[in-house]
Amino acid sequence: MTRTRPMQSRSLPKFRRPPVIETIIGVQFDPLPKFRNAHLGAFWTTLGQDWPRVSDAPTLEPQFERFGEGDRWGKLRFKVTQDPSTRARIEHADGTQMIQVQNGRFHYNWLGKGGGQYPHYPNVRAAFDCQLAHFRSFLASSALGELRPNQWEVTYLNHIPKGTVWQTPADWPALLAGLAAPSAGPASTRLESAAGEWHYEIPPQLGRLHVQLVHGKGSETDDGELLQLTLTARGPISEQTGPTDTWTQLSNGLDLGHRVIVLAFLDLTSDAAHEFWGLIHENG
Repeated sequence: MTRTRPMQSRSLPKFRRPPVIETIIGVQFDPLPKFRNAHLGAFWTTLGQDWPRVSDAPTLEPQFERFGEGDRWGKLRFKVTQDPSTRARIEHADGTQMIQVQNGRFHYNWLGKGGGQYPHYPNVRAAFDCQLAHFRSFLASSALGELRPNQWEVTYLNHIPKGTVWQTPADWPALLAGLAAPSAGPASTRLESAAGEWHYEIPPQLGRLHVQLVHGKGSETDDGELLQLTLTARGPISEQTGPTDTWTQLSNGLDLGHRVIVLAFLDLTSDAAHEFWGLIHENG
């Protein structure tokens, strides 16, 4: 079967009706010593009238995919800080795009609001590249220093509503056979809900794939039950150990992350679900 073939020899699938509701492409970079919260607002003003809304959010913690016995699982951390830094979330007027920026991260989000059709990775990637180039130009014109990337990251957020490819939790083991979804429970009980995380190396130590499954209700306007399946691929960029310059590593890493996520989604979900989502095979 195709699922046993090496990743690079497999074709990348597409779906006519994919369950993806959000895609995030991002870069983590070394914090800039001169960057302040005021620069977030200054950057926003350079984007023009197409980006009319901005809101503040807590900063995202730095994430580093390290390898070795002592770094494999990381350590539990409890954050206590007085760092006043914030993360700006800048929304496009059409409601389907968002830029997230803080001192140390730059992300571009595609948002599938209102059932909008997923534009596919090449288009999302092109938008990320364009906005990142604009941010780098802003940094240069503001004498804030050069952006030095240290991690690449790609995330796909999928919503799988009840009544589509599953009806009850008893259907989850067949739907998500690749995740060993919970089935039988203690005697005289019936499974109502479940959640879990899985973490996989992208060999040979190129990064990791993080998979999170959550069962719950939808948004405030849609309170139906759903499964939320989040796949995040993330990997290191290093000036010391990388075979190419950091910007080439970033580009290659994002493409690798996309490929890993798409093939993992195919492997983790059932053939019946693929048929429901309208699977199309294309050469990758």
